[in-house]
Amino acid sequence: MNIELYSVKGFTGSALKQKLERELIAKQLAYTVMEINDVDQFIKAELASVPAFKIEDKIIPHLGKDTVDQTIEKVMEYMLSEYASSILVPVDFSEESMHAVAYAQMVAEKLSLGLTLVHIHTSIYDPVSGGALDAQFLHGSNNRLIELVDIFNTENKEKGIDVYVSAHMEVGEPSASLIDLLDQGAYDLMVIGTKAIDNTIRRLFGTVSSAVSRNSKKPVIVVPSSSKLKFPEKIVVGFSEALLLNKSLDNILAFGIKSNVFFDFVHVTDDNEAFDALKGKLYEELVVNRTLLCGFNIRPVFDDGLSIDETLFNCAVEAGAQMIAFVTHHRSFPENLLHTSVTRKALTHPEIPVMIFHQGK
Repeated sequence: MNIELYSVKGFTGSALKQKLERELIAKQLAYTVMEINDVDQFIKAELASVPAFKIEDKIIPHLGKDTVDQTIEKVMEYMLSEYASSILVPVDFSEESMHAVAYAQMVAEKLSLGLTLVHIHTSIYDPVSGGALDAQFLHGSNNRLIELVDIFNTENKEKGIDVYVSAHMEVGEPSASLIDLLDQGAYDLMVIGTKAIDNTIRRLFGTVSSAVSRNSKKPVIVVPSSSKLKFPEKIVVGFSEALLLNKSLDNILAFGIKSNVFFDFVHVTDDNEAFDALKGKLYEELVVNRTLLCGFNIRPVFDDGLSIDETLFNCAVEAGAQMIAFVTHHRSFPENLLHTSVTRKALTHPEIPVMIFHQGK
């Protein structure tokens, strides 16, 4: 996509173009700034004045009272909120969700991504209030979200943290809304908090975090409130044949490339022959992707009767890992009720952050 700069030839137009190009490079945004000096094009674009930037249907004029830096700051704020890849973080203002925001910001800084805080408002239907109460709650939540974003951006600027935070508000059912937003938006992944509560209803139907993790197309990190705000140095990867399909392995390795993550590939099995065959295939793939690796280990863990998620969590604790990664595939609702899904059980009450990658995504 081109960013159009409508300007009469001269110093101001050149300064705006050069400044924006430098900022786009610094933020790793691959967009071209195209300068247009034709008066007929000004009229066709229906511009009230020039210089002005046009980004699709959005017009950002360079006002006489603004400096070049101030105008470019407006353009970059718009670009970062609308077009830059970022991490999506659901917020319900609980302690758990705020911990997830802090964790997501740490990840965003490591991966050079932005941060989008989203609040899903579930409508309250009150026949007495006639919608007034619902509107009041919606307005209040929207104000809290904007205030939260402003606080983060102010603090990040003061601390020199290069993470831009934006806000998004939606009305709907939380799980479905989050899945649609993550899959269709300019988001690389989602970080979502989970409450350390376990009961029959949660085990049967799952939480919002597990529903989103199991049904979205993009990676999701589920963060327990007890997790440390530190990028993982070692990740235990529960692997099977699904890890070797399409780009699942590439995506997992790319997550850790900037931080020299050590990957501990663990396969729960009681079949040594099958493990050896799978190990050979994985090793070949790792050699091909060796530029993405700091170090790795491939090992079997004997199936001792524990569930797979319990076994992997035990492995993570013993290995001193700070995250567990799974590759999963989608199941229908009846399949989820009947199948002892490792990811469904692991996401109801994880002990350390869990990252879910989806087969072939």
